[in-house]
Amino acid sequence: MDGFLIIEKPGGITSAEVIRVIKRAIKPSKIGYLGTLDPLATGVLVVALGRATKLIPFMEKQDKEYDALMTLGVETDTQDSEGKPLHEADPSAITEEQVKASFEKFVGEIDQVPPMFSAKKQQGQRLYTLARQGITVDRPPVRVTIRSLKFIEKIGPVVRLIATVSTGAYMRTLCHDIGNDLGVYAHLSGLVRLRSGIFRVEDAIALNSVTYENMDEVEKRLISLSDGLGHLPLVKVVPHSLERLKDGIPLGVSDVIEFQGEPEAELIRIVNRNGDLIGVGAHQGPPMAGFPFSTIKPKRVLGADR
Repeated sequence: MDGFLIIEKPGGITSAEVIRVIKRAIKPSKIGYLGTLDPLATGVLVVALGRATKLIPFMEKQDKEYDALMTLGVETDTQDSEGKPLHEADPSAITEEQVKASFEKFVGEIDQVPPMFSAKKQQGQRLYTLARQGITVDRPPVRVTIRSLKFIEKIGPVVRLIATVSTGAYMRTLCHDIGNDLGVYAHLSGLVRLRSGIFRVEDAIALNSVTYENMDEVEKRLISLSDGLGHLPLVKVVPHSLERLKDGIPLGVSDVIEFQGEPEAELIRIVNRNGDLIGVGAHQGPPMAGFPFSTIKPKRVLGADR
């Protein structure tokens, strides 16, 4: 089974536990996922099956969209509602206008210090491993981009917002930093991932529907290798191109049947005449013969040409 499943992750379990459930249910040859969701969070978790696992590196840099709840007045050690309270302040005087004004400060490129309770590695160890031992270490800030922050409502100390962020951005840390900017502390108290790249929660399948008995439905919901890379332009090539790609030989425009997509993109998905993905490449050189490139250099080559 090769392709992508868009899972609607339930709350209360880790992303790794989601993978274990799927492995037991359908026993894929290989399995992986994009973008860890904390136990608190629900929503889109993109799961790669079989040869799709080889494509994960080409999908990790896509933006994500979240529906989040931020509770003002309390800072926790995990920066979310599952942690221990560290500091408290009265947030009752904070207005909607102040929250919106704070949001504006965080839109664009910002530096985030990764939380201690995170899977990031430092000196070969996961930060959460150190945090559970009561150890805090200095973490270098990471440059991330907050594409948009939309204020939805404020009920008491709880603010609901919709955020679109770049890869690597922590919603927990964003809420924590906004709370500090407002001077009253804050933590993340609810999170739904609405979108991961081109995959939306409306297209997701519930985790409890992924069973051996429900395999027909699971296979219907499986997204093909090519469609999983739908954010990349597409080039359809002549038969027998796969052998040249396997040997690392760039393809020329004489090998191209059709090109679709934005020519500015660096990476490109390569499909055979049937539309099956056979690899990912980088197009190079000046425009030639009506195509926005002159050669295609292979980056990752998949299975047999059909």
